[in-house]
Amino acid sequence: MKGILVALTVAAVCACGGGGGSDSTAPNNPPPGNTTTPSGGVSVTNNAFAPGTKTVAVGTTIRWAWNSCTNDPYYGTGQTCVAHSVTFDDGTTSPTQDQGTFERNFATAGTYTYHCSVHGSAMTGTITVQ
Repeated sequence: MKGILVALTVAAVCACGGGGGSDSTAPNNPPPGNTTTPSGGVSVTNNAFAPGTKTVAVGTTIRWAWNSCTNDPYYGTGQTCVAHSVTFDDGTTSPTQDQGTFERNFATAGTYTYHCSVHGSAMTGTITVQ
């Protein structure tokens, strides 16, 4: 009886996919809708800008890259991308989009605050231009 219980336990653990087989690398494959964030850029993720604050020199152009797509390799639900925007308090805004990029040049010193028009104050960022 003990041997049967051990065999059933081993079978149950193996069936859950917890081992290091060929599927163990699937979650590390980025979803196809995400965009590589360029050096010095900002990643638009689910509910956050990363980094949330940046300090740059006058004349700098910053590119935001959408990385809000996720996939589910284990349950086959496919890719889900969440729409966000980069909306500055001065009125400059990106489209509300779930993939792609947006860039802005900062020609004047100052502090530029922005948010996502979908998520409001729960998703904010600041660019300080010196």
